[in-house]
Amino acid sequence: MLKNLFRIFLLFSFVTLFACEKKQEKTSEATEFRQIKFPTHEKAEYVMACMTSNQNTTEYLHKCSCSIDYIESQMSYDEYINAETLMSLRQIEGEKSLLFKTSPNAKEIFTNLQNILAEAEMECF
Repeated sequence: MLKNLFRIFLLFSFVTLFACEKKQEKTSEATEFRQIKFPTHEKAEYVMACMTSNQNTTEYLHKCSCSIDYIESQMSYDEYINAETLMSLRQIEGEKSLLFKTSPNAKEIFTNLQNILAEAEMECF
């Protein structure tokens, strides 16, 4: 009787151990999915626009690359795309852009992006 109880306990321990291991793998995959890095073309586009608005020199190539790397470390790619889209929509003139300028969610996204851009400028320029 004691042998059977020990075998059941041992079997239960193994099942529990393997179940926990599988759950950790799924969690790490989900975390990895959320931490998608910015695509190279997006980084290149940012650096080219940054260099165009400044001087087209090697010095600004390094500064602008540093800036997008800092932004990448502070927000996810999806957050960045949403913020960039919001920034574009805020530039529309008239009543059409009112929603993108006055809603609390839009204000929060705009403020967050502006803060990260300011931090990137202080860090890299």
